[in-house]
Amino acid sequence: MELLAAFERSGDGVYAVDSDQRIVFWNAEAQRLLGHAASEVIGKHCYDVIAGGDHLGHPFCGPDCPVIECARKGRAPENYDVHTRTAAGKSCWINVSIVVLKGRTARSTIAVHLFRDVTTRRRGELELRQALHKASAPEGEGEPSGRAASRLTRREAEVLQMMACGLDNKTIGETLGVSATTVRNHIEHLLAKLGVHSKLEAVVYAARHRLV
Repeated sequence: MELLAAFERSGDGVYAVDSDQRIVFWNAEAQRLLGHAASEVIGKHCYDVIAGGDHLGHPFCGPDCPVIECARKGRAPENYDVHTRTAAGKSCWINVSIVVLKGRTARSTIAVHLFRDVTTRRRGELELRQALHKASAPEGEGEPSGRAASRLTRREAEVLQMMACGLDNKTIGETLGVSATTVRNHIEHLLAKLGVHSKLEAVVYAARHRLV
């Protein structure tokens, strides 16, 4: 807990969870951003407090989520965006980065979540995406979001499958016999087609739609 105290004056909102996903730390900036006091959330499951969702409204937070699974293995996933609500019920988007404080065992590992409000950015991106889609789609036509994955190429689908297995870009490239740059290009293309913003969001999307 002494290490966690160092995050008290962080400019980011910070909360930390144990291996059972119970909140063990909540700083003042987290209270300012989301409206929950530390006394109200300590001991609660993070997925009950954050109750996050993805860009399609599907639940993102939950028991044994991809984030906590990575933390249990001592790895920090890439930063990701998640939709949540403040204590007053106001809709907002937060971008979350993870710091893993490894314990002697997986049970003693702490996952520290640093987050900041990105609502303005996400709303701007959504408006731009809608405008581009409207401008490019033939009149009267549109693509249901659930069919986005059908536009993935075979190689993009393979990369997505490997991402879901926890492989990094280097390992994916070695497995497919391509360069890391090619892997990054495939990832950028599949993220755009799925309408997500990070590899973690892509894996969650794939799991929701049974693509992996």
